[in-house]
Amino acid sequence: MKNVWIINQYITTPEIEGEGYRHYYIADYLKNNTEYSPLLITASFAHAPYRYNRFFGLYKYVNQGIPTLILKTNRYGISGGIGRIFNWTFFVVGVFLLPLISKKKVPKPDIIVLSSLPILPVVNLFFFKIIYPKCKLVFEIRDLWPLSAIEFGGYSPDNLFIQFIALLEKWIYSNSDLLISVLPRADLHIEKVLGHSNFKYKWITNGYSLSEDNPNLDLEEVIDIKIKQDDFNIAYAGTLVVANPLDTIIDVVKNTKLKNLKFHILGGGPEKDRFVEMADGNPNIVFIDKIPKKYVASFLKKMDLLFMGKGGKDSKVYKFGTSQLKTFDYFNAKKPIIQALDSKENPVSYSGAGYIVEPENYLELKEKIEYFYRLDGESRNKYGERGYSYLLNNCTYAIINKKFYECVDSLFH
Repeated sequence: MKNVWIINQYITTPEIEGEGYRHYYIADYLKNNTEYSPLLITASFAHAPYRYNRFFGLYKYVNQGIPTLILKTNRYGISGGIGRIFNWTFFVVGVFLLPLISKKKVPKPDIIVLSSLPILPVVNLFFFKIIYPKCKLVFEIRDLWPLSAIEFGGYSPDNLFIQFIALLEKWIYSNSDLLISVLPRADLHIEKVLGHSNFKYKWITNGYSLSEDNPNLDLEEVIDIKIKQDDFNIAYAGTLVVANPLDTIIDVVKNTKLKNLKFHILGGGPEKDRFVEMADGNPNIVFIDKIPKKYVASFLKKMDLLFMGKGGKDSKVYKFGTSQLKTFDYFNAKKPIIQALDSKENPVSYSGAGYIVEPENYLELKEKIEYFYRLDGESRNKYGERGYSYLLNNCTYAIINKKFYECVDSLFH
């Protein structure tokens, strides 16, 4: 039996008052189907998805399904504020405690999987590599740091903190036995950082659990707004943050002359007030507060077209691709998709489930919305079916779990 530490401070599971996501499903598979024994290591507070575990002491060990160690961190309100940086710091300090905790709870690792964001726990791995010299290191890239901080946080590349992050990035790329990414072409970024291609890399997309689809749930239990089937319904479902801009589609919908077109924005986040102000009470734009995740599938299936945006025009971060979780919710709904993104490296392109438009390009987005508006229902359904087929063949956790296991297991053979 080989012990696997999976470290990410935003891991959430049903056993710690959250929902099941990527690392929970992977760990469940490893525990029940392989010779690997997983331990999930996370923080007491996560803002997305929201989870706040309160307890006394520096950590809490939970073993009601998947063994999970929760490290005490602070709670914060603004995702881009100083509170979040303190949260990162407290988590790093907490991870240093792992070798001091009872071996029954935290057994000596054969593999350590560190998943970013954030990237600061690379500091821990620097020391763990000394303490556990035979341990394999796996780094999972979810966001490109410090590139994301420079592009969305407005930091200068000359900032001392950014330079420190860049050093961590280069060290972990150089010292990992395996690099995994949810971004399709992160290998191009790694090669640029290292100046060579002599590294072991595997793309394993984000995924979807078919158990998240609950077709018998009554949507009216959680939303008061009536979705009329005679309307042409467009939706965005997800967190409202700077990285997921809706400015252009709001402008398009505000100025549309298409009859009975409605744009539904489902979710909350720091950008919501600004979007509400932009919409200026336009009757074609409907805001719906965040609902329990189990109802999202029912909501999406009532739509005719789904939209998502990622980054702005000429974004450097996303040219290596995206793997947004909502993509797979959208695929499961069997609806056509328009994605505003400055890259063709993404599941929407690969599947043929819709169109990629240039971010902030008003005319191109308007043209694609009008295209789907005028398209007959059967033709629209073909786009949705292509996305659903791609989901079943490439993105379910049954597939992703097996890929992850095979990659990790290859390090010992």
